Amino acid sequence: MSEHEPDSSEAGGSGGRSEPLDESPVARSRVLLERIRTEPGPHAVAVVIAVALGLLFSWLHWFGLVVGGALVSVLAPNLRRGVVGAVAFGAVVLVAFAFALGSSTWIVIEMTPVVYLVVASAFGLPVLGSLLRGLL
Repeated sequence: MSEHEPDSSEAGGSGGRSEPLDESPVARSRVLLERIRTEPGPHAVAVVIAVALGLLFSWLHWFGLVVGGALVSVLAPNLRRGVVGAVAFGAVVLVAFAFALGSSTWIVIEMTPVVYLVVASAFGLPVLGSLLRGLL
């Protein structure tokens, strides 16, 4: 080994990896996102985490529906699947809301004008958030 060649055991060396040292964090995050979108195992774990975070944010504020739809759709391989994922997230939110109401669920369903707004918001706001996938 000549004195001009870096030793892989030195600090800052690649340690035997074939990755370039000057790879930016943005490039690494794009590679990770592409892996999550294409590999079934990491995709399933990421979707479960995104749905859980979306439900948490939705519990705190209605804008959490938009955030949840965006989180789920960003993990989708394309825009169409992102929108479908957002609709499914909206259905999960409605089911969670019905369970949270408990025995009052049927009383709330009978509140006709208000329940239309609840259902439209549960599906429409996540779909609005899913349009972020079109930008990424």
